[in-house]
Amino acid sequence: MAESKRLWLMLAVTLALVGVYFVWDNSQFTPFVNLLRLKTLGAIFVTAMALGSATLLFHAISNNRIVTPSSLGLEFLYVLAKTSFVFFFGSAALMHMNVVWQFVFGCAILIGFALLLYRMFFQSGRENVFYLLLIGMICMSLFMTTNTFLGMLMNPNEFQIAQDAGFATFNQVDATVLTLAACIVIPLTLYSFSLSRQLDVLGLGRETAINLGIDYERFGKRVMVIVAVLMATATSLAGPMFFFGLLILNVTLQWLPTFRHRLLFPAIILVSTMVLVLGQTVVLHLLNFKTELDVIINFVGGLYFFWLLLKANKQWQ
Repeated sequence: MAESKRLWLMLAVTLALVGVYFVWDNSQFTPFVNLLRLKTLGAIFVTAMALGSATLLFHAISNNRIVTPSSLGLEFLYVLAKTSFVFFFGSAALMHMNVVWQFVFGCAILIGFALLLYRMFFQSGRENVFYLLLIGMICMSLFMTTNTFLGMLMNPNEFQIAQDAGFATFNQVDATVLTLAACIVIPLTLYSFSLSRQLDVLGLGRETAINLGIDYERFGKRVMVIVAVLMATATSLAGPMFFFGLLILNVTLQWLPTFRHRLLFPAIILVSTMVLVLGQTVVLHLLNFKTELDVIINFVGGLYFFWLLLKANKQWQ
């Protein structure tokens, strides 16, 4: 099947899933339900653009299907920030804090950490993405351990509120926060799409890209900053989803096996939207909010990750 036909098929499936989510239990098209679901779909699309673009950009740098921006530990830092805030100021302060300020502070913390990580990475003289990932995984372990330690010291009810605030959800997205996130994500996604030709060259390898005229260090810094901002915005908007990037990247590359980022950008955004809409449909209509979206995505993504490892192991043997 031609690549363009596959893209059109992906668009058709995405629109069908969106239609099912919007119409299910809403045959009368109640205005309140319409507005609520349109806001949810808007948040899903903005998050899909951010995480899809960030994952594809990071893949162009790392050239590895297993390694994603989530490996830097930003999601775990987000959860730790929520827990720390409740630990020092109490759950009442978190619940009464303006949602816009929560979004801004969340983005600032995650972007600040990512930029600090990049600064250490580029100044170390080891411009190897796996060295950056090693630092990220160490920080991830530190964040998880600290979060667990604070949870042991906190009141169980307070800790539960902090944990609930750290789950990914599209049910309580504020319209102002959504607008602010869209103003950040959409221009960055369009700019990332404009870099498609340079990213195609980058996929040939560092030495080849440098020989073809790419300033690897400068271009790499620019791409990584964009990844940090997109990841921070999506995480602050919807919450952490650790295995989401790995899932959408591999599904996209399996369905559309091409190196051309001009096609991969719309493809991974469509796959991201499909996964999020399908997951939200299951949470809302089948499970009746008995679980959170990130639980389903991490479960499916974790199984998919093990399947990829087993598949790679058979190839090595």
